[in-house]
Amino acid sequence: MNEKSAGEAESVGGETFLSLVTCGPQLEVALYGDTLRATSLVRLGGVAPRSTLVLAAADLLIEDAGLTPDAVSRIVVSRGPGSFTGIRAGLATAAGLVAATGAQCLAYDSLLMLAARCGGSGTVWSAQPGRRGEVYARSYEIEEERAPHALGEIEIVAVDRTAERGPWVAAEALDLGDAERASTPRSSAEALLRLAMLGVTADPAEPLYVEGPPIHQRDQKS
Repeated sequence: MNEKSAGEAESVGGETFLSLVTCGPQLEVALYGDTLRATSLVRLGGVAPRSTLVLAAADLLIEDAGLTPDAVSRIVVSRGPGSFTGIRAGLATAAGLVAATGAQCLAYDSLLMLAARCGGSGTVWSAQPGRRGEVYARSYEIEEERAPHALGEIEIVAVDRTAERGPWVAAEALDLGDAERASTPRSSAEALLRLAMLGVTADPAEPLYVEGPPIHQRDQKS
């Protein structure tokens, strides 16, 4: 993935960004623009269909800002890995909003998004929910004024082995047992906005799924 430093970030003058996070255990929607005093954020953990929740949250933030939907110039969305249903709902919602508003769609890896929640510098592990007591994980180097840099490939890690690595950055609702967690001054939706404003090259607006070994092979290794 190509990245730009903060000094090379694309201009956000006059632009309004809407970010959608739907592929983890918490739904987040954030709105940012030059005309807003601060980033507006909605975080939900409900069980209603994600597509319904994300549209309602987006409408709420846009109305509260005194804007109309066509004022949004960029839709930033997480594309996985994570919840199969959540990934599809987020990308479908983003596509609908792009069609309705003419905004540009920027899609990012959800593990990169999580690493971008961190401040300072160092190495962290990002985790998204997987299957059968596992998480999708990837290690990143973080720096204060740059986008996170991946240090390896995406892995599938058993939750009961996460304490052997870390610190971890993950949704607060994701149980990682006794594993150490990294400090995260930003929400996931705010981290998506940060990636966009740093000028990080977006991925295709397509689902990112991680395939593990067949179930019987996992059972043989356990």
